[in-house]
Amino acid sequence: MGRVDSEQRANILEAAVRVFAEKGRRGTSIRMVGAAAGVNSALIYYYFENKDELFAESVRMVLRGFLAELAADRRTFRGGRERLQWLVDHVFQYYSVHPERLRLMAIALVLHGNLMGQCLAPLLREGVPLPLEVLRVGMDAGELRRQNPVAAWWNIIGICLFNLFTREVSAGIDWGSAGIEQPSAAERRDQILEVLSGGMVVPPGSVREAGMAKNVVRRMARRRG
Repeated sequence: MGRVDSEQRANILEAAVRVFAEKGRRGTSIRMVGAAAGVNSALIYYYFENKDELFAESVRMVLRGFLAELAADRRTFRGGRERLQWLVDHVFQYYSVHPERLRLMAIALVLHGNLMGQCLAPLLREGVPLPLEVLRVGMDAGELRRQNPVAAWWNIIGICLFNLFTREVSAGIDWGSAGIEQPSAAERRDQILEVLSGGMVVPPGSVREAGMAKNVVRRMARRRG
């Protein structure tokens, strides 16, 4: 029975993500989710106390799914730019497979910040999320400029989501008639990476110079000793 319960609950959450992403939290009803999931409303209330809990669990499922994909591709990096590229690429990849999930995340971030915080709290209690770890290790290694890793991650997510969803707006515009060519997904990723790298990546020369300065300090301390 446990497996059936788990499958039913997962099915309801997947349907909820689709409906919330299309209608928003306020425009969605339990009945709509039930219709999308092919179940009656009573079954949804069996698993979730109300619409707010269903919304929160839907957002949490999206977050866990994204973090799981990152964890499955965990790797070592050869510098700050490579760290940023890995994070940006995964946002774009996740969107290419689950556009409705990232649309829901954007809705939660923009319109329901407090609820988004409640969704993140349990994940933080389980440990440092992988994106923050990747950024923090890069800062500790001198590959990325020192800053709050949470703020850095929100900046990356924000610029990626904005880029992805403005492209949806642009899809209905005939840019060609104005002599403007729409950039490809790869070009958009590269542009984002250039912007982020300019503000976050420590140039390799700076890392070497910092290391040289530390060595000078060590030599001076040995001489004084």
